[in-house]
Amino acid sequence: MKDLEKQLLELFHRDRLAGLATVTPDGRPWVRYVTLLAKTGFPLVFCTDVHSRKMAHIRANPEVHLTSGNLEPPDDSVYLQIQGRAEVSTDPSARSRYWKKEWTRYFKGPDDPNYVIVEVAPYRIELYGPHGFEPLVWTGS
Repeated sequence: MKDLEKQLLELFHRDRLAGLATVTPDGRPWVRYVTLLAKTGFPLVFCTDVHSRKMAHIRANPEVHLTSGNLEPPDDSVYLQIQGRAEVSTDPSARSRYWKKEWTRYFKGPDDPNYVIVEVAPYRIELYGPHGFEPLVWTGS
C-alpha cells in the first residue's frame, strides 16, 4: 500500500487538472475543473473564492469526487478516481504556503479575504493505467 501511495503522490508533484464533483442542494451532482496539488503528502489541495458555488456545496455536504487524467507524457495513460472529504481552510499559514503568483488574476494576494484553500482528504483512490483494466486501489484511514 505504501508503494502505491508513493506512486500516487508523485502524480501530484506538479499541478494536476481534475474534475471536482459536489452535490447541489437538491441532491444532484455538479462538476467543474480545479487544479490540484499536494506539497508533501495528502491532503490534496485547491484554491477557490469563498463565495463560489462549490463552497456552498462543500459546506452543505463535504463529500466530493475528483477525476483526473492526462494526455501528456510521461503519465499519459494514468487516470484517477478520487473519493474524499473536503474541508475549507482560511488558516493564514496554509493560504501563504499554497499561494501562487499566477492567482493574482483572481485574488489580490494570500491575505485576500475571498481566497480560501480547500483540502481534500482522500479515503479511496483508484489508479487506472497501463497495468491493465482493473484499477489499483488505495484506501486511506
